[in-house]
Amino acid sequence: MSAEVRAIRWPRRGMAEVDGNVDLGAPGPGEVAVDVEVSVTSSGTERARFLGLPTADVSFPHSPGYLAAGRVTTASPGLPEGTRVALRDAPHQSRVVVPARAAHPVPEGVTAADAALWQLGLTAMHGLAMGGYRPGEPVAVVGAGLLGIVARRIAAARGSSLRLAVAASDAKAWAARREEGTLFRIAGSGTAAGCPLVLDVTGTPEGLAVAVASAADGGRVVVLGSPRASLAPMPAGALYERGLSLVGAHIATLAEDAAAEFTAEFFAHLAGRRLAFSDVLVPYAAGDAPMAYRRLASDRSFVGAVFEWRREAPVAPAAVRRSVSGRVEPLRYGLAGCGDIGMTNGQAVAGADQAELVACYDPVRRLAEDVARHCGGRAVASMTELLERGDVDAVIVATPHDMHEPLAVAALDAGKHVLLEKPVAVDLPSALRVADAARAATGTLGMLFPLRLDRRVRSAAAAIRAGLLGAPTGAVSTYLIDKPPSYFYGGFSHRVTSTWRMSRARAGGGFLMMNVIHHLDVLRFLLGCEADDVFARTLPSDVAPEVEDLVSLMVRFGDAVATLVGSASVVGGPGSALRVWGKAGHVEVLPRMSATSLLAAEDVRPAETGPGESPSYQPSAVELKTLAVNRFAVAVRRGERPDVEIGDGIAVQAMIEAAYGSAASGRPVSLASVMEAATPSQGAPDPAAPHAV
Repeated sequence: MSAEVRAIRWPRRGMAEVDGNVDLGAPGPGEVAVDVEVSVTSSGTERARFLGLPTADVSFPHSPGYLAAGRVTTASPGLPEGTRVALRDAPHQSRVVVPARAAHPVPEGVTAADAALWQLGLTAMHGLAMGGYRPGEPVAVVGAGLLGIVARRIAAARGSSLRLAVAASDAKAWAARREEGTLFRIAGSGTAAGCPLVLDVTGTPEGLAVAVASAADGGRVVVLGSPRASLAPMPAGALYERGLSLVGAHIATLAEDAAAEFTAEFFAHLAGRRLAFSDVLVPYAAGDAPMAYRRLASDRSFVGAVFEWRREAPVAPAAVRRSVSGRVEPLRYGLAGCGDIGMTNGQAVAGADQAELVACYDPVRRLAEDVARHCGGRAVASMTELLERGDVDAVIVATPHDMHEPLAVAALDAGKHVLLEKPVAVDLPSALRVADAARAATGTLGMLFPLRLDRRVRSAAAAIRAGLLGAPTGAVSTYLIDKPPSYFYGGFSHRVTSTWRMSRARAGGGFLMMNVIHHLDVLRFLLGCEADDVFARTLPSDVAPEVEDLVSLMVRFGDAVATLVGSASVVGGPGSALRVWGKAGHVEVLPRMSATSLLAAEDVRPAETGPGESPSYQPSAVELKTLAVNRFAVAVRRGERPDVEIGDGIAVQAMIEAAYGSAASGRPVSLASVMEAATPSQGAPDPAAPHAV
């Protein structure tokens, strides 16, 4: 088949990799082609083959896998194109060709991961049948891997009065404890269980001995699956003296008519929600299969993995959610500053469903009139007029940086709420005066750092807080763009001519203050702690020598070190990239969020997407700011803390101050020292701790 096919391969024992462009060929008579959605590994056969355990020899290179589910792409009788199907004996590939009898339709409402365990379901049912299972009777399962879980849960679906999980250690006890009515026991830790039916799914001589000890006199013991020893002692004496029967049950001995009967039962249980297995499977992107096998080999608590063969869906334009949960009375905004960033903020308020733009002010009146015409509200003649209006609840300050302090303080003094563009102010002492005003005000001050609200950042934060990385140890950020010389004279839109961006006194700095500041805020948010010190190097801009263009920073956050590199004069610059890692895994935050880990993190879920939005969708500045003004409105109306507070802004401003100090001195600069220098008479204040969004 011509479509690109990716496959997991084992080039040699104990190693896994992902190959592309596998040649499948066209489906023959009686075969069906399937686009695979998920493949499932187990801690049984695949682990044994991966490690080369006895009786599990395979030839390398080897294509592992036998559990999968997907959608039919080439129709076969009874399986129209697009049918969701579970697969038997399907290798871990993004597309497979299998006999039609190895594909079975999946009922509505059943997840692909649950359906993919069809073959293990047949194996477990075969074992129960070979043991003469009687409806409702207790069942003990020796071995706590995926097949053991499947067997216990099928017994529960059939009405078994008690399920006992017996294992050599408590590594997988967490899985057994998820099953209501199941008891977990360490082998040899107590008296015999006395179950009439015992399934041994360990495949080991030791497991068989435990199974015999767990059976009631006159009971039945089933050796289920593949043995993992060429020779093993047989407890013949115990079998004879206690009247036990011992049978073997392997999927290879399952008759076709019994397989059809068990298949119907398995999918009926899934459809009736009496069976489910995805809760014990850890999801991995298929490209991260080597990490899953590494964990499968060494982590005894690991039950199995779901390899997700992702295909990007078409991305709808402007697909970021513009609303937030719950309705409030819309917050009425006044806009101070109507240049490039002011127009962006005006568009954001116009697109928000919990906000309204009622007034705009800029010293260049035509700019205010332009924003009002496109975004709503009316242009006013002065800042005093804007602040005196009773219909202005909150003010967005989007002016050159040297005007942040006077305008934010004036708005707070007038009893308004304030949503302040980054940075807080032109320098740290000015920013601290804004913080003092905010503490004394009745209104709420929030900071506009909208990158925090990006779904990729929020998903990465959830992964880190759930422990996917272990303790974070490092981060790397690159911010490489190309600003034309005209930017310094009129921004990107050229709606007004102004050279404030070229002035250190008015802007406070260059690329670090304008752009890298966003990554500093995101890193502080993701790592969840304050920076200790900064070491920096900068080079001036060719166009605006007073401010820096190239920035290189090393920032220490406790035991983690972040490296940031950025420049505004990279021809064909690729934009932003950001990664964070720890000893247990790493997360790519930008440009596409993905996480790779050795650890289970069951509570991690991707942040919510908008209609038609793919996980890699890159929202625009307007879309993120629309979400920001909505969320600030809700926080104000409900009396809650905003997403980004003045303390967050002060902490980032202090990092920037330390960076400029380090670049000037050639030495690392501590955050404590810059805070002390900015407040010599009062000592360093303790800025508010980061507030999770």
